[in-house]
Amino acid sequence: MRPLAALLLLLGLGACGGDETTAIRGTTLRVGRPEIKGQTNYALRVFTSEEDCAKAESIRDEERKDCLPFVDRATGTVQLSFQLLVDQNPTPMTLRPEHFTVLHDKSNPTTNGDDRVKVIPHQETAIGALYVLLIDGSGSMGIVDNPANGLSRMDKLRRALLRPDVVEAFYSGGSTGSAVSPLVFRGGLPTPLGGKWVVEEPKEFQRLIRDELQVGAGYTYLYQSVKYAANGLAEQPEVRRAVQTRGLSPTIIALTDGFNNESPADTCGDNAPRLQALLDDLTQVRLGRGVGGYQPDVFTVGLGRRAWKKFKVPEQNSVSPGQICKRWAGERIDGNVENLGVDNAALDWIARVGGGDSFVKSTPEGLAEAFRAAARKRHMWFQVRYKVDPFYLRRGFKTTLRLSSPYQVETTVPVYPNAWLDGPPGVVAEDGWPAAAPFRSSLVVLMSILSVLVTWNYLPAAVFNVRRALFGLASGRRR
Repeated sequence: MRPLAALLLLLGLGACGGDETTAIRGTTLRVGRPEIKGQTNYALRVFTSEEDCAKAESIRDEERKDCLPFVDRATGTVQLSFQLLVDQNPTPMTLRPEHFTVLHDKSNPTTNGDDRVKVIPHQETAIGALYVLLIDGSGSMGIVDNPANGLSRMDKLRRALLRPDVVEAFYSGGSTGSAVSPLVFRGGLPTPLGGKWVVEEPKEFQRLIRDELQVGAGYTYLYQSVKYAANGLAEQPEVRRAVQTRGLSPTIIALTDGFNNESPADTCGDNAPRLQALLDDLTQVRLGRGVGGYQPDVFTVGLGRRAWKKFKVPEQNSVSPGQICKRWAGERIDGNVENLGVDNAALDWIARVGGGDSFVKSTPEGLAEAFRAAARKRHMWFQVRYKVDPFYLRRGFKTTLRLSSPYQVETTVPVYPNAWLDGPPGVVAEDGWPAAAPFRSSLVVLMSILSVLVTWNYLPAAVFNVRRALFGLASGRRR
């Protein structure tokens, strides 16, 4: 076999990673078929080719270059793009850092610093939403924490909800519009402000908050209220029309200033089985097993200070008194444990299982920030970049993208470097991350390599012919 043919064969074998691989633009690598895992009606689609990006209606033509995979072995950078599919349809979502993980051969790049991973959202989408405000109206909301300003906790909340930027966030729902369901709980199931289950006009919402939102008597039935808002509320005719007929996406925002507390004798430990039951219900609702497929996101807001400053939600949703109460498990909530602050342990856990975020704020400005965050717009697809030591890109590897909440899906993509050649280094942008070099850069490298190979292949024959011609000419002269 000639040297050129042998080398081309070796280079081809070095780049091959299987029967179904696609070349990565601007590199000498190839990407294999993604392996998708998850629940029955959810999937994480990773784009691996120009054909994938072209078929996705949610990706604009001018953004196709950002959709394509890219690997830069010079800097150890890997780039992939993905989107969420629900029932095989692209679905906009809000991607929260604590719910997203990227793994390189089962190792997390962020162990070497948070700056090793960057997620870039694309195509912001305003969707129609029904914001279910679950407001704690129990007696403690009338407490004035700072006599200097004379504001009760309910006054702070009222100021936050009446801010123009908060009202705009709740009612900017794109072409279908949005609406708010303002509910108050203070013992038993929540009730609507002014008897309005769904408020479609911003001015009417402001009037209800200003005139109807008051402190009452009763205990804090937080868990029952969240359960009702996540399931039973869908049976109300006005809510059913908003969600099923208008297509509004439900989002629950539950606010409290303390602990779930249903009687004077309740201890902190009594809340463990109650919270466990709520989390189990929320899990079923998030899987689409609620009333009429009603699947709300659940956010929680605490008004005050954190009772448990070092609490972190465990990986498994198995609640015990010690996890949420520490040494206070046997202590009464009323007049005792509630003095510690807001039960951020329960709020964090509810939000994680419900697919939302949890906030603890003590000022009207902080509360407004939390409400705006819960009402933020979603994106159709995302681009993720991460960096590892370049050494780990010289052999085949697998990249896994994982959503832990609320969808619990992941996709793994195999990548096969060329064993013989490196591609040209990427062009580093202003943000410090490389992008694929222009095609001419790859062409220059390729032509240089081919020139060497062609010369190597034909040089011996050329030298032989020259020598034969020279010696033949000299022989003729001697005659």
